[in-house]
Parts: sequence; structure tokens; C-alpha cells
Amino acid sequence: MSYTAGRNVPQSIGMEERSQYKMSKRVGFIGLGNMGRGMCRNLIRAGHSLTVFDTSAAAAEAFRGEAEIADSVEQVGKNSEVIFLSLPNSNIVEKVVAQLLEAGMEGKILMDTSTSYPLSTQKLAQQVKEAGGHMLDSPMLAGPEEAESGDLLAVVGGEEEIYEQVGDLLDAITHAKRYIGPSGNGHLMKLAVNYCSLSQAAMFAQVYPVMKRFGLDEKTVYDGLNNEIFDNWVFQFYSKRYVSHDYWCGFSLNNGIKDLSYMKRLFEECNVPGFVLDGALDLARVTLGDQTPENPLEFADMGRTMYRLFGFKE
Repeated sequence: MSYTAGRNVPQSIGMEERSQYKMSKRVGFIGLGNMGRGMCRNLIRAGHSLTVFDTSAAAAEAFRGEAEIADSVEQVGKNSEVIFLSLPNSNIVEKVVAQLLEAGMEGKILMDTSTSYPLSTQKLAQQVKEAGGHMLDSPMLAGPEEAESGDLLAVVGGEEEIYEQVGDLLDAITHAKRYIGPSGNGHLMKLAVNYCSLSQAAMFAQVYPVMKRFGLDEKTVYDGLNNEIFDNWVFQFYSKRYVSHDYWCGFSLNNGIKDLSYMKRLFEECNVPGFVLDGALDLARVTLGDQTPENPLEFADMGRTMYRLFGFKE
């Protein structure tokens, strides 16, 4: 997959030079959680004027003095030329877009960086277009650390002309970006990436405890798998958790189940079983049984579940 270079990408690897920042834009940002918080800060650092909103007053207050804090979604819409969304799921995205449409989207650009359901995205993009605006689905690959450092990867769907207009904004929050076609394609690509990575995470969660039960300890299994076949980001990221038994990973179990469930809906649209998908989703849902409001679980907590199923104390 070839990306247009943004920040921190050396020319020596052959990517196109990043676009130069254009005039400062009036930007709105709705959703200041793990991902949104970092993206928002990088837009401010790039010199853009921001209006922000989050249902958590504390999340919004963290930007006091750096951005205008809005009292509502509608206020963000009225103050902004370009509006970013970073929200937990498509249901919330749909509600927020309805509020923005009520406030008026004429001449405005909406960018959904959430991991949303692609068919919902396509419908919303049509509604925004009918209201005189434009919508891009621009989900981000990588996690909260990369959101803070500006080292995300963006995969973008929508009108290519609009994508070109917001290149400077994407450059402020990513190190590389790629336009991959019409509305919904960005969210399709994000689901493809998450499906493959989360399924691998579930697979590695199972291999360590079953091998341990039959005499191979975690370190031996890790060393055996740590070669050119399996040495990728997913293997390293999740294996570190399963070997150390420290399961915090910065990606919630709820979000993992949501992403896998969106992928399952795509299979169901075609009446085709998701054989690998179902196993990963089953393990995630079994793990969910240990979650409480006071103790929200991480996606890597699947490892804890598997060790327990094999009789190990965790």
C-alpha cells in the first residue's frame, strides 16, 4: 500500500513530499478520547483555530486556553469549516451527523476518523452532500501513542477533490495518508486491517497457554515464533502482553468487539460465514464476561481468559 508522505517520513524511502500547510482553517473536533485528544493537539500545533466538544466536560476542559470549548455539537458545526469526528461507533456518529445537518452543512467538510460501519458511512455522506457539504471517511491506522506524536496513517474515502483540499490537515496528524476511492472505502480498509490484526491477536492469545500446558513456556514459544514469518507489529505488540501477563494495550475490548462485529455484518450482507472471524469474536465475547463498569477490559485481556481456561492462575 503506497501512502503520500506526511510528517516524519524521510524522502529516502521514496514517498512524495508532504504538501505545505495552507492558510489556517477553522476546524471543529468532536470526540476527545484516546485518539481524538492527540489529533486535536497536533491540529492546534499546526496553527489551526479549533472549536472542540466532548460529552465529557473534563476531556474538553483539557483544551481550555488552546481551543474554543463548545457547549454543543451544533456550535462546533456553526464555528467550523472542517469538522473532525473521533467517536466510539457508527450509532453515535449517526446521531452527531444528524445534529450537524440540523445546524447546517452548506460548504463544510466533515471528516470521520472513527472506525465506522462503511454502509452507514455511505448513507451519511449522501445526506451531507444533499445538504451542500462534503464528507470524507478518514479512519486512522495505529493507536493513541501515534495520535499524540502525529505518526498515524490515514486511509481516506470520498471525493478526491475534497481529499486534496484537506491534505494540510491530514499532514498535521499523520506521517502518511492514502486516498483509496469513493465514500466508504476508507472505513472498509480500516475494517480489513482491524479484522486481520484482531484475529491474529486472538490466535496468539491461544497459542501461548496451550503450548505452556504441554511444556513449552511463553519465552520459548515467543523465541520460536519471532522470525521472518511472524515478526510483524501485531505479533510483537500482543505477544509482549501475553508473555508478560500485563494486558494493558490501549485498545478496549469493547472497541475490538465492535470492529469485529462490523466485519461480521459485511459477511452477513453476502450470506457467507466468517470462519476465522467467528472464533476471534467468540473469544472476545467470552472475555467480556469478566468486564465490569469499574474494570473495563483491554482487547489483550483475551490472553488472561485463555490462560484461565487452561487452568493457569492469573
